[in-house]
Amino acid sequence: MINKIFFINPYPHYARGTNEATVYPPLGIAYLAGMLEKHGYECKIIDANILRMHNDDVLKIIEQEDPDVVCISINVSTAIAGNSLAREVKERFNKKVIMGGVQASSVTERTLKNSLADAVIIGESEQTILELVKNDCSPNGILGLAYLENDNVVYTGKRALIENLDELPWPAYHLLPQLKLYKCRARKFPVAPIFTTRGCPYQCIFCSSSSKKSVFGPRFRVRSPENVVAEIEYLAEEFGVKQVDILDDNFTLDMKRAEKICNILIERKNKVLINLQNGVRADRLTRELVFKLKKAGVFKAGIGIESGDQQILKIAKKALDLNQVRNAIKWFREAGIVVYGFFIFGLPGENEETMQRTIDFAIESNPHIANFNGCLPLPGTEMYDIVEKEGKFLNPIIDGVEVGYQAGTYLYQIGDVNPALINKYLKKAFREFYFRPSKIIEIAKISLSPGEIKWTFKAGYLIVKNLLAKKSENKGIFSKYFGALFKKTKVVA
Repeated sequence: MINKIFFINPYPHYARGTNEATVYPPLGIAYLAGMLEKHGYECKIIDANILRMHNDDVLKIIEQEDPDVVCISINVSTAIAGNSLAREVKERFNKKVIMGGVQASSVTERTLKNSLADAVIIGESEQTILELVKNDCSPNGILGLAYLENDNVVYTGKRALIENLDELPWPAYHLLPQLKLYKCRARKFPVAPIFTTRGCPYQCIFCSSSSKKSVFGPRFRVRSPENVVAEIEYLAEEFGVKQVDILDDNFTLDMKRAEKICNILIERKNKVLINLQNGVRADRLTRELVFKLKKAGVFKAGIGIESGDQQILKIAKKALDLNQVRNAIKWFREAGIVVYGFFIFGLPGENEETMQRTIDFAIESNPHIANFNGCLPLPGTEMYDIVEKEGKFLNPIIDGVEVGYQAGTYLYQIGDVNPALINKYLKKAFREFYFRPSKIIEIAKISLSPGEIKWTFKAGYLIVKNLLAKKSENKGIFSKYFGALFKKTKVVA
């Protein structure tokens, strides 16, 4: 009989170019642990990523505490570590192993064969994990799973999406490491992330949320404003949270709902700062809504822009008018909200001219911060399929990668796009956007708290180290003056 379940977020110790300045708690497995705890199961979360625990350290805990089931969540960066950990758990302890997460849903068959797991959960997982545990981890008759039978992959059928998100228990925050260990641009500490919606109805070719194998699916579903505000108040009261980062793909898609959340927060004199971290769509904003967001406590917001070339946006299926972006940035600035613009280099159809247009648009529209990244064709996305059919991968991505968005290493080419071109324009973008006296002064002004100042220096240091500095310089001036500030230390659980 199953009683004790471990949930593990692996540590990709090998990864280069990941955003070490921003590391959030693994809300996915925290939701699953919350669901199982609600039904009487004993759960433990090991966030090996933030604790910097290698697989050997995790295996020692598994050996000592002897759980009945080990659940491992993987994404494209953690897949190599996660699959390796799963194999070791099976071979050394013969435990039941369940895999899940974005990567497992996207490349299910390879995950099963690479991990030797008993099953992979596909898509939204709360109901599936509960039924699976109740059934002693036998996948028979349970929708939303895949498993191996005589070396053949068996799919149990698609599970319907959860309709009433308010019925889900909140994430088991109490099982996570202390919130103060996690990192982001924080005006006040501690910070907690939340999801208030699920699903993305858009079809952007580069985004895992829009892929045919998206965990949350294509249909937009929401939590009620009352449920959202109640969680924010719970986090403030129980964990002393002073800032909430909303990680929704589409927080303002339903603008009336977003306005109602703001109204409740304003009525209750909310003192928790709010960061719309993942970005909102510029075409789902009004000036009135932006100013209401400010009154409700929003101090920072991002906008997904991707390209300054309208044709590239069309190819990428972004369905966005750049004039709407200009308006949104202007409104955020007028309201006194720090605004980020997210840009991608390396989409299909790109060349030197389109990439320069993106740089020019970033400078002209002038968000406070421009986040430039090269594209990583994630398995399961249309971008991945396009590269596979019309271009080529220089190194495999399907089983996970050892490099992140900020590594300066890109693993594909298509048309005029190749790693050298992407790197050239990433360096050019950072140089032209940031190395201006007016921008340097502005960034200094908006970094108001010690936490923000430290985050700004670390984020800048990592970008310069990975993209602008030569290898020989990495051990020179940047490391000399900034490296000691951000030296990696191991935290004991």
